[in-house]
Amino acid sequence: MDELFHGNPNIRQGKAGMQHLEVVAGVIVVNGKLVLAKRKKEDHMGGFWEFPGGKIEDGETPEAALVREIDEELGIEVVPVREIAVVEHQYPERLVRLHFVLAESKEIPKALDCDDVALADVEEVSNYRLAPADERAWKLIKEDTLSFLNSKRA
Repeated sequence: MDELFHGNPNIRQGKAGMQHLEVVAGVIVVNGKLVLAKRKKEDHMGGFWEFPGGKIEDGETPEAALVREIDEELGIEVVPVREIAVVEHQYPERLVRLHFVLAESKEIPKALDCDDVALADVEEVSNYRLAPADERAWKLIKEDTLSFLNSKRA
């Protein structure tokens, strides 16, 4: 596929104007629970729940982007542990590559740039109406996330 870069190499235009985005999503552990954020109604995929994060800026690593985005969106400081998955998801108008980064925080998140925030047990995550990319990724990262949580309890 021919791609033209437009400023930020993490946002590209492919054939037929298809937008390609590099995004980070945080699998954030707070007090043994996972942070989920509800997307604003007016945003792309509004009303769905997601692992919070955002666009990776030019020159940023996924971990650095996560720290910045979570501070802006939830008002908490996170400590990235490791990237646990990279998932590409095709929406009708864009292709998104999501970098899922496991992280920890000691602070309670606030809904600063989202409609709501929740702390969920691993077994509760599937009860939320996750955005399609997050739902697909959750099936891939659930066991790794559970192993990490169990190692912290040991």
